[in-house]
Amino acid sequence: MLWLLLLLERFGAAGLQVCQRHADAASLRALAVQLVAAGPEVLYLLALEGVRRALAEFARGELYAPTITRLLDRVGTLLAAGAFLGVFVVPALQRALGSGPGYWIAFDVSGLVLGALGLSLTVIARVLGRAAVLQAELDEIF
Repeated sequence: MLWLLLLLERFGAAGLQVCQRHADAASLRALAVQLVAAGPEVLYLLALEGVRRALAEFARGELYAPTITRLLDRVGTLLAAGAFLGVFVVPALQRALGSGPGYWIAFDVSGLVLGALGLSLTVIARVLGRAAVLQAELDEIF
C-alpha cells in the first residue's frame, strides 16, 4: 500500500502532465524532478520492509543474533543511504535539472539525524555480529 501511495503521490501529477502535453520538455523535466525526489523515499520504504521481515522472523521464534544483526545492518544502511541522498544528492540533481530550491546541499536536521541513526545501527550490528562469533567460540570451549 505504501508503494502505491508513493507512486501516486510522486508521479501522478507529473505523469498526467506528460500525457496531456505529449511529453514536452517541461513535463519531462517535472517527471525527472519527481523521480530524483523519490530516491530517498524508496530507500526508507525498503528499510521499513526490512523491519517488517525481521518482525516476521521474530514472530516465528528466531530471536537470536543473526536475525538481529541482519535487521540492524540492512535497516541502518538503507536509512543512512536515504539520508545521504536526501541531504546531498537530491538538491544538487534538482538544481542541475533547473528545478528545486536553488542550493546544492539541503541542511535538513531530520535527515542528518536519520543518517547518524542509520550509521549507528550498522555499527551496532557489527558489534553484535562479532559478539555472536565470540559467544560461539566460548560455547565450543566450555
